[in-house]
Amino acid sequence: MSSLYDLAGPADAGAPGPSDPSDPSDPSGARDVVAFARVAAAAGLGARWPGQVALLGPGAAGAAAGSLLGGAVEPASLDLSAVLDRSAAGGLVDVEFDDAAAVRAGLACGGRASILVQPIGALPPEVLSALAHRRPTAVLTRLDDPALPTRAPAPPGDPAYGDPDSPDSLARSLLERGEPADAVAETASGRMLVSVYVPAPHLVVVGSGALATALGAQLALLGWSSAEVTGLDDALAAVDALGPGDGVLMVDHSADVDGPVLARALRGGVGYVAALGSRRTQAARRERLRAIGVDEASIERLRGPAGLDIGSRTPAEIAVAIVAEMLSVRASTSGAALRDTTGHLNAGRP
Repeated sequence: MSSLYDLAGPADAGAPGPSDPSDPSDPSGARDVVAFARVAAAAGLGARWPGQVALLGPGAAGAAAGSLLGGAVEPASLDLSAVLDRSAAGGLVDVEFDDAAAVRAGLACGGRASILVQPIGALPPEVLSALAHRRPTAVLTRLDDPALPTRAPAPPGDPAYGDPDSPDSLARSLLERGEPADAVAETASGRMLVSVYVPAPHLVVVGSGALATALGAQLALLGWSSAEVTGLDDALAAVDALGPGDGVLMVDHSADVDGPVLARALRGGVGYVAALGSRRTQAARRERLRAIGVDEASIERLRGPAGLDIGSRTPAEIAVAIVAEMLSVRASTSGAALRDTTGHLNAGRP
């Protein structure tokens, strides 16, 4: 599976990817990608895969990354790049599966889908900037216009921003859920495809050891990623590439590393910031953060000792406790046992 966030390079890179994220208006060098494809509509098939994107290279035989409909549609099998040969703006490709073909493709049942192919240049600068900084974003495309005009949601002050029936309002509500989503809004001028993209969480582990390996295995089960870094410069570069859905775990106990890195993460809005160590170590870290001017509200966001209290001892068990805490922070829940809560199950999920 591929993601629009792949345009900005790997999340664990401390430096800009093939196209410089600091210049979001120029995606031309991004891994030789010339077009992207996404599902505009689907019926049947038994499941949905919001946020899936295929990235297409130049030419009829251009390399492609990712697949659609849970892997049932490979870009090369449809020659999606040929769509751009017919229209520079892109267009729709219809695919259909009978029940037998659906089962062979790994789908639950037959159905049909429309796949929208557009040039990378259709993505507005606001969206490219969000992708480069690993922040959630939305793309709105008017499907019934041959030019396929594509834009970001309206900003505050725009008339569409305050209209509760506008596709912009739908985009904002989907973004607030914190999950990838695809929806089609009916408007006076036709159908509007609203696609919401949220980067898969990435955890930077500052330090090394068995715990970092265990965390990588645990995060992989969720489709998340991690990177192990050592040294101040590499750690700061890795933290700078993170967004609000990502995390930092401080394993290193060196005073010349943990203070600057944790301060950068807390000030930079990284969503989950945690540190290993005894309570005495945690108190010393907090004093170091105060000494370099980190405000109390930011220091309060530091999760240390890291992890939920589940009696973990081994690296694998500690990894479970830390990942569970990161899940809880992302969902703004208490982390308490469901038995001790009220209301609908998973109601706190964004």
